[in-house]
Amino acid sequence: MRSPADMASRTLGSPRRRAFIVLFVIVAIVLLLSLRSLAMLWTTQLWFSSQGISQVFSTLLEVKLGLGISFGVLFFLILFGNLLLADRLGARDLSFDADDEVVRRFQEIVRPFARRAYAVVALIAGAVAGVSATSQWQNYLLFAHARSFHSVDPLFHKDLGFYIFRLPFLTFLVNWGLASLIVIIVVTTLIHYLNGGIRASRGAPRVSSQVKVHLSVLLAAVAVVKAVGYFLAKWQLVTSTNGYVEGAGYTDVHARMPALTILFILSLTAAGILLLNIRNRGWSLPALAVTLWVVVALVIGVIYPAALQAINVTPSQGTLERTFIARNIVATRTAFDLNNITVQPFTAANTITAAEVRASAATLNNVRIWDPAATIALANAKRTQAVRPYYTFGSLAVDRYDLNGKLTPVLVGARQINSSGIPAQTWVNTHLFYTHGIGAAMLPANQIDPTSGNPNYVLGSVPPTTSAGLAPITQPAVYFGIGLSGWVVADSKEKELNYENNSGPVVSHYKGSGGVVVGGLLRRMAFALRFGDVNFLISNQVTSKSRVMYVRNVLSMAQQAAPFISWDVHPYAVLADGHIDYVLDGYTTTNQYPYSQDASSQNVPSDNGLPASYNYVRNSVKLVINAYDGKMQFYAADPNDPILAAYRASFPKMFLPMSSMSATVRAHLRYPADMFSIQAATLGHYHIQNTAAFYSAADKWEISPIAGVGSPSKLLATTQTHDAQGLVTSSQLSPMDPVYQVMALPNSNRQQLVIESEYVPAGNASVVQGLTAFVTATMDPDNYGHLHVYVIPRGATVTGPAQADSKMLQTPSVSGETTLIDRSGTHAWLGNNVMIPVGKSVLYIRPLYVISSANPIPQLKFVIALLGQNVGFSTSLAGALSQVLGTSSGTNPPPITGHQTVKQYLADAASAYVDAQAALTAGNLATYQSDIKKMNAFVLQAERALAAGH
Repeated sequence: MRSPADMASRTLGSPRRRAFIVLFVIVAIVLLLSLRSLAMLWTTQLWFSSQGISQVFSTLLEVKLGLGISFGVLFFLILFGNLLLADRLGARDLSFDADDEVVRRFQEIVRPFARRAYAVVALIAGAVAGVSATSQWQNYLLFAHARSFHSVDPLFHKDLGFYIFRLPFLTFLVNWGLASLIVIIVVTTLIHYLNGGIRASRGAPRVSSQVKVHLSVLLAAVAVVKAVGYFLAKWQLVTSTNGYVEGAGYTDVHARMPALTILFILSLTAAGILLLNIRNRGWSLPALAVTLWVVVALVIGVIYPAALQAINVTPSQGTLERTFIARNIVATRTAFDLNNITVQPFTAANTITAAEVRASAATLNNVRIWDPAATIALANAKRTQAVRPYYTFGSLAVDRYDLNGKLTPVLVGARQINSSGIPAQTWVNTHLFYTHGIGAAMLPANQIDPTSGNPNYVLGSVPPTTSAGLAPITQPAVYFGIGLSGWVVADSKEKELNYENNSGPVVSHYKGSGGVVVGGLLRRMAFALRFGDVNFLISNQVTSKSRVMYVRNVLSMAQQAAPFISWDVHPYAVLADGHIDYVLDGYTTTNQYPYSQDASSQNVPSDNGLPASYNYVRNSVKLVINAYDGKMQFYAADPNDPILAAYRASFPKMFLPMSSMSATVRAHLRYPADMFSIQAATLGHYHIQNTAAFYSAADKWEISPIAGVGSPSKLLATTQTHDAQGLVTSSQLSPMDPVYQVMALPNSNRQQLVIESEYVPAGNASVVQGLTAFVTATMDPDNYGHLHVYVIPRGATVTGPAQADSKMLQTPSVSGETTLIDRSGTHAWLGNNVMIPVGKSVLYIRPLYVISSANPIPQLKFVIALLGQNVGFSTSLAGALSQVLGTSSGTNPPPITGHQTVKQYLADAASAYVDAQAALTAGNLATYQSDIKKMNAFVLQAERALAAGH
């Protein structure tokens, strides 16, 4: 008789009980490993909810889960069913020789538990298949909410919406089905072998008749799915890359399209032959079908199109491709929104009249002499306006504001927290005390403090102060910014630092609605898991009402909230009604627009947020983010865009009309550089609408190369292409970045913010660099985004940007001064070359800064100007302009007598500068030149007085 202990041991040791314990342990381990992922998911949902866009999170989650489960279950059912069928068709009484050891072991060990084994295999494979389908969430959303483009393609005459919304997901279904069937055939064949339906032999394998039937049906299914693929492939020809331009070309229409029709019929025929094999149960018919299929596909799908292209099309490409080039021109101009363009001739004379100077006075006063580059104005702001190491600036953006009643170009950026500069890196300091930045910096881009060579900040200091009529900031705290990382807790028991003054720290508690409420214990645990920081859970400084901010980078916020939009990587700060907002530009794109040229074929600046491949783009979304509470507001900037319409149908409450945007913010919207860059680059070829001229490309333009910001010895920038091994495969000159500036367009006296790029002849830009045209986009609310192209007459010789750089730096006074600067413990640093149309001429302005090697605070030292062949070089913009706009600028300045202090001389210089600007505005060039000479003379006297120690 067994003891109770023995009976308990047998009970605990029973196979069922052991299996339960193992399963429990596995589930426990999986849950523990999944806790952080679950915490990430939940806290992400809380973030979406705090932003009022929980519908986006739930919709995306539902779509991804729906796709994963649907396709995973479908794959599981098909594979499991085929495995069960293979098991049923397998031999039951087998005699194996020594070569069938694998089969023997399978029969002995696995087959008794075949259903469970097959279920596990099918479940794992189904999970993989389901996960692969979740990546199609965006294509599914567009498929489910397809819209009409109200335009048809010229080849099949189908609405363009079919190619953009329907075809990508249908193609995925075919590809997924084909891949799934191939995997199922491989696994099923293996099971047939292990079950004895397929036996190895010295000759050909022996296959039972039931297995032949089974595999024939599966192969027939592959043929049917492939036939559907051929059917869809005809429509995909509208984005073909086989011809001179993208879209179906001559060879596509006359060779590949008929071939796809034949292959479609042949695939269905092969499927019929394979099904017929159910009765014959041999290999002859399947072998015939597959052989015929492969041979015909090779001949008519590969060899014939290649031969037709080489023999017929290439020698007569300009003629045979004419129709298809015309289609490409129309489609590309529409896809990149290039139809609403004003084209005007521009003489670009090498001289300028007094009347033209008078008319251009406001533009000349607004010339940008402070470059927003990270090594120039931004570096100056970080050194002079950050105030404390724990503050910094993410960027300075070019904008326009009314200062003292005048529209003025400015650089503006928010002063945000710099966690790496916190003096004592304690947990409380990093996460509870130093939580936010304060205020902003704004400097007129056309002004300089003559006493220091630094910018003249009209908004700066801590706490922030304003001047020049700029409204004060009533809510200066900056909790969200550009490039911010990490997390902070606001409104904890620990007060937060606003700033420090002579009396000590000025602190407060957060009163906004930003971030996510910490809540109870479960939320605290979730956040602690997300951050990997137990202090968040145990700290008594964090309360249930505290607010945790863990997505603080405005670009990351945009990407997380709307991953279906491509976001411009250059957010910019706007002073709006007493607080600070960030504005981000969002793009809708596709690479499925029929006959349009892909942007990857264009040479554009690489620093952008657009996809690697697209042939349609719209700046359809504007996003405004409050720097204090992180509130996000999405606006439908282009409500006529069908792609945006599909997303608005997917997320009905997400996008607001532009009419509801604050008028203050709307007045400071900028036309995005990424959008402008691709439009300008594409227009370089697509301004040609005659097909013969387009093909010859004799009048093709490209964006001018330029050295850009940097040392005077810096060469023209290049872009290199690398292969998979990292080796350089090609190199080309990089295009200039577009430039924002406030000016009046030619034949206009209205000052406005524009963005501009210049063209040179296409080809070898390192040899031919003369200006052929320039393009601008305006951005005032009443003419936002309108493109203006100014074309230089053919045959005219006009200096281009790179040529202007060379002429400036080759001037003896310029080269001598830069050499002297570089020998004095400092180094010379050039800003971007800015081109300004003045009257019928083009004026180039390039600032020259001095940066100390010991304490690199860039200061404006000289301004270089070029008009025609004349170069001006002076310590001020007014002086440089005087030299190139006047005719007697080479005379010596009038002597100044008397002995004054440096401060008095500089005050006199500033007064003379004011007089000169007044004379310039009045169009009095003689007085203007005289005042400029006086100013330069006073500056010279100040330098002498300084050297003498006065």
